[in-house]
Formats: sequence, structure tokens, C-alpha cells
Amino acid sequence: MADNKPDDNNKKDIWHKRPKPEGPPDLDELMNKLQHKLNSLFRGKKRKISLVGGDGSGSKPSSLPGFGLFSVVILIILVLWALSGIFIVSPAERAAVLRFGKYEATVGPGPHWIPRFVESRYVVNVQRVATYPYNSEMLTKDENIVSVAVAVQYRIDNVRNYLFNVTDPDASLQQATASALRQVVGHTTLDDILTTGRELVREQVTKQLNSILARYHTGIVVTDVALQPAKPPESVTEAFDDVNKAREDEQRYINQARAYQQKVVPIAEGRASRIMQAADAYRQQVILNASADTAKYLALLPQYERAPRVTRERLYLNAIESVLKQSSKILVDAPSGNVMYLPLDQLMRQGAVPAKLPAGANSGAGTNQALLKSANESMDSGVGSSRPGRAGYSDTGGSY
Repeated sequence: MADNKPDDNNKKDIWHKRPKPEGPPDLDELMNKLQHKLNSLFRGKKRKISLVGGDGSGSKPSSLPGFGLFSVVILIILVLWALSGIFIVSPAERAAVLRFGKYEATVGPGPHWIPRFVESRYVVNVQRVATYPYNSEMLTKDENIVSVAVAVQYRIDNVRNYLFNVTDPDASLQQATASALRQVVGHTTLDDILTTGRELVREQVTKQLNSILARYHTGIVVTDVALQPAKPPESVTEAFDDVNKAREDEQRYINQARAYQQKVVPIAEGRASRIMQAADAYRQQVILNASADTAKYLALLPQYERAPRVTRERLYLNAIESVLKQSSKILVDAPSGNVMYLPLDQLMRQGAVPAKLPAGANSGAGTNQALLKSANESMDSGVGSSRPGRAGYSDTGGSY
């Protein structure tokens, strides 16, 4: 019977070899490992806490996370939160600060700090000039259709109005541009838009556009409006080209006429002035000649009263001399009664008077010799006899 009793030692061995049931991981061991890693990272110290059972018996010491680990984590979170609130605004930018979604202030260039998750900021470049193109067909004052294109240059003037006052500032700018451009073009003729009134149109569009944007508080200011070359619709382009050519021809003709006027008018004025001066000189000359003749006549009057016959004969000879002075022929009264013409103008051009007259002269030899002698003497001496009927007359200053 004793042999049939089971062996207590064998029972213990059987239970000892039985595998341990699987369960959840030991939390104490995991926390100890985590604490060890954090201490090695931040160079901290472990705090080992010995747990004492309720029955007062000592148990195996274990390492649990203490208050130092929690403080480190909180400190790290605070540092990261503080660093996340720092931002820097460049000189060309402005930042709008919001507190719980409500606008608080606008800050300028430099470093700034806001409490994260309490305040937020929106940074906007206020010095950058953007360009917005717009083109459309519009009706002019003289009821013509023209295609107008502009390039609007603008920048942000008020950050608060630009971000929070309007829903879409760019769309507002587009609508304002269309309104201002149509208003100006509708009060301008087609010729002004195509030629001379382009600068005035640009200035008026800029003024109207800034007025509309300021009225709606969009926070945008227009710096310039570049008006592109206007052109008619494609369906009437040829007709407009012909009109432009005709206008250019008209302007060219006007310029040519003005150039001709500037050339001719001074010449005509100078000629008129010269004629006036010549007329005035002639008037003075006539007056002086009349005065001289009057004085001469008054000087001869006493002589005529003393010797009327001699004075009359002398006046007659002077008159005949003044008349024949304009003639290049010499008249000779020959004793035979025949009047001869001496071609002294041709003889003088040859350089001298020949000794004999040309053949065929209608006079005797003696008469010819006398006439030639008298003519030569008259030309040599420059004067002739004062008796009528004998001497000759020449255009070189001779007299009767």
C-alpha cells in the first residue's frame, strides 16, 4: 500500500514543469524602461520607490515614473508653444493679428510674438505692385463701338480692409475697372480715344477707379492705368483703317500748308516792306526834284526878264539835249539839205571812228570829210559848237 502512494516530489516536479499562463505585459517593467531612456536622454536620475504590501511584508523593489518626468514633459510643451508664437515681418510686409478670430491690430516690420491657439496672424506684402489686365468692347460718346484694353497696376493700402472687409478684392477690382472704364469711354468720342485724348482718358479712369475702391473700402489703391492702343471691332477694321489713313493725310497736308505758309509769308512781307520803302524813297525823290525844278525856275526868272530871247534859246537847247541824250544816233544838218545818220554806237563798239564813211553815203566827198572831222573833234574834245545847224550830237556827252 505504501508503494502505491503518490510521491509528493514527483507532484511538485509535474507542476513545476507546467508552462506559465500567458498574460498582459508587466506595466512596471515598461515604465522602468521608459524612465531609464528619458533619464539617459535628459541626464536625469531615477527614483526608485519600494512598494510595501498591505500585510507589512516587503516585496520586490520596482522603478516607477515620478513627478520629475511629468514636469519635464510639461516644460517641453511650454517651450514649443512659446517658440511657435514667434514670427518676423519683413520691411515690405504688414501682419494682421486676430484674437479668437476677431481683428486685434496690424503690426509692422520686425520680430513679434503671439500666444499660439489664442491669436493668429495674416502677413501681407503691401509694397508689391500687381498688374491686372482688362479688355472689352464699349460704346463711345459718338455712338461708335471700340475695343479698349487696359493694364491696371495696384497694391494693398489697408491690410484690414483687404483681408476682412470684402469677400474677393480681386473680383471687386475687376468690377470697379469695368465700371470706371465704361463711364469714361461713354463720355469720350472715338477720335479722342484713338488719337489725342488717350492721356486724358487714362487720368480719368485712374481717378474714377480709386474713387470707387475707396468708397467700398477694399484696401486697394491703383497706382497707374496703362491704356493699350484702342482698335475698332474686327468687322469694321478696314473702314477704320481707311479713316485713319485719311486723317493722317489730312494732318500731313495741314503740316505742308503750314510749312509753305512759314516759307512764303516772310518773303511776301519782306517784299512788301521793300516796295513800301521804295515807294517812300520815290516820293521823297519826286518831291525833292519838284522842289529843285521850282528853285531852278525861280532862279531863271530874273534872267528871262532881263534877256527873254537868249534865255528862251538856251532853254530850248537844253530841252533838245535832254531828249536826244537818250538816243544813240547823231543827227547832222548838212548844207546840201540831206540829213545823215551816223552809226556811232557800232563805231564805238569797234573802238574808234573810221577815217571815211562807209561806201554808199548820200553826200559829197567834201561834206563827208567835214562831217567826219567834226565828229572826230566832237568825240575827242567831248564838247561841240553851241550854234544851231553846224555841230553834231553824240551820246557821249557832246552838245550843240
